[in-house]
Amino acid sequence: MNTQKTRAEMATLRDAALEDLMATSDVQLRQEAIEDGEDFDKLAMQVKATMREAAATAQRQRLARAKERMHPSIGARTISSIRPPVEALKQIIQKLFQTDQSLGLAFRDGKKQTDADWQSLYDDLVSMGAIKPEGHER
Repeated sequence: MNTQKTRAEMATLRDAALEDLMATSDVQLRQEAIEDGEDFDKLAMQVKATMREAAATAQRQRLARAKERMHPSIGARTISSIRPPVEALKQIIQKLFQTDQSLGLAFRDGKKQTDADWQSLYDDLVSMGAIKPEGHER
């Protein structure tokens, strides 16, 4: 099958679906969800969570690029390349928070943290000097 033709057809279908969605009122969307047996409030929470995670991911990427620009002496070895594996850095961070009572941390909505959250926290603690990366490298 011609992939360009398939992509064009998919793009046309997406555009038509988006136009239909944009033409549908919020009340109609809510009513359709209720008729389909969907929990509208739960669905709204899932959409919000997805949007928050997308925004957080974009912010983490932006922060990582800024950190790389701030640390030119690292050269080709970026901060992320000198990080230990995620499971190891979780242990390092947890041990640090157990031993240093001056550090505090709040988690968003009390939810489980993503690997990217742990990596970002590790990078921040290294930047603050609370963690020395020597001996923690991969």
